[in-house]
Amino acid sequence: MTPTARSDEDSQKFPYWRRNRQVLPLANGLCSLGFSLSWPFVPLMVRGLGVHENLETWVGHMLLVFYLISFVVNPLWGGIADHYGRKLMVLRAMLGMGCAMMLVPFASTPIWFACVFMLIGVFNGFTPAGVALLVANTPPPRTGGVVALAQTGGLVGQAAGPALGAVLAALIDRQHWLFWISGGLMLSGGTLVALYVHEVKQLAPGPWRPEWLGNLRELLTVRRIGPLYVLAFLFSVMWYGSVVNITLFVLQLLQAQPAEAGAEAFWVGAAAVAMALSMMVALPIWGRVIDRIGPGRVLLFSAAATVITHLPLLVLQTPLQLVLARAAFGLTAAPMQAAIFQLLRVHAPPGMDARAISYATAFQFFAMGLAPFAAGLISPALGMRAYFGLTIVLMLGGLVLWLRTGKRAK
Repeated sequence: MTPTARSDEDSQKFPYWRRNRQVLPLANGLCSLGFSLSWPFVPLMVRGLGVHENLETWVGHMLLVFYLISFVVNPLWGGIADHYGRKLMVLRAMLGMGCAMMLVPFASTPIWFACVFMLIGVFNGFTPAGVALLVANTPPPRTGGVVALAQTGGLVGQAAGPALGAVLAALIDRQHWLFWISGGLMLSGGTLVALYVHEVKQLAPGPWRPEWLGNLRELLTVRRIGPLYVLAFLFSVMWYGSVVNITLFVLQLLQAQPAEAGAEAFWVGAAAVAMALSMMVALPIWGRVIDRIGPGRVLLFSAAATVITHLPLLVLQTPLQLVLARAAFGLTAAPMQAAIFQLLRVHAPPGMDARAISYATAFQFFAMGLAPFAAGLISPALGMRAYFGLTIVLMLGGLVLWLRTGKRAK
């Protein structure tokens, strides 16, 4: 087939993919900016509300409940997407999270802060919802580049958010006021999607029923989906789940050299920006690599690189060294999530691609909550470095599992 004929066929089957490619990166950028503006500073917010002892344990328990809520509801959202459309779920996440974030600053105690915080978890998941829409509405040969572009837009927000949040956190009296700005940015992203993003609905047959375990059992009958879920879980532990843990690690590193609150906010922001900025630079390149050599090989490299780039966390001594380690992690692990989502689409049974991605997202949400919870248990007794060592061993095990199932499939 000639390139012109292929382009015409793509335009007929996927008429909105070019417009979506332009709008969703911007919407993702606004929402990620809003999310990352306040998220790395949650431990500082909780401390500002009066929690001074066992801060790691308090934050760990709060985030565990938050992500457990997201873990439970996300596959249900995925089932709705397969039956009623994927754009609806993007709007649910962006507009729902934006409205919930606007309520957080009204909390005046740690308990109320945690309760309102939980409400955000019900709507959580704008990035995977957007990826599911793109995967279903983009020509397969272009999926890697389009998904990478959308994730790059989100990473621009992730890179700018902590820097802007660090400035604002040093200027305002109550740092959880940052959620007002976060909510406004997410509502803006949702408005863009509502006005300019469209889809060709590919709906699953029959009525939607709120099933959780039944759909998961059906997906796990496919040999390679289980290891993909394991790797998605472990990637989330080391990427998203470590956002708050890295903040706590920065505070521990700074204990050896007394620092003012402004210095704390600077290094917390620098660690988050280094990872997001390096991934933002690398992800467009990785998108083209995925389209050229396939997501399987890229996933293998990224999983191995994740292990290698986490080894310095066991020995480094200064916040600057931590920033450099996070930058190296961002450069090499950037394509891992995009590769996992593409492989899930390839291996998922017909009509279940959104649900396959939603379960991966659910396991990632569980990892986001379990990571700070586990760190809150391990760190007081053995130190944060012991926690990082455990994550390295687990990721290495996930890589071995993926290789073994690949040999069996062959």
